[in-house]
Amino acid sequence: MRMFVAACSMSVVFALSGCATKNEMVDKETEVALSEVPETALSAAKGAVEGFVPTEAELEEEDGKLWYELEGTADGKVYEIEVTKDGKILE
Repeated sequence: MRMFVAACSMSVVFALSGCATKNEMVDKETEVALSEVPETALSAAKGAVEGFVPTEAELEEEDGKLWYELEGTADGKVYEIEVTKDGKILE
């Protein structure tokens, strides 16, 4: 009986170890080079904040939707701008 309980317990542990958390299934962020960000997205971000100079970029995905999060500065302040590849500002 102990062997049966141990075997069942191990099966549950192995089965759950392969399950993704909710955040892993929904959100995905990948750092990308600024040179990989479409010009339309960069131009839109620069137009959203006067003097914006992007320094970092991430490609993000949630629920099958993709966008870029651009981090940069303008007037000594740090900004994060979310923009689609087509140049639509999200945030």
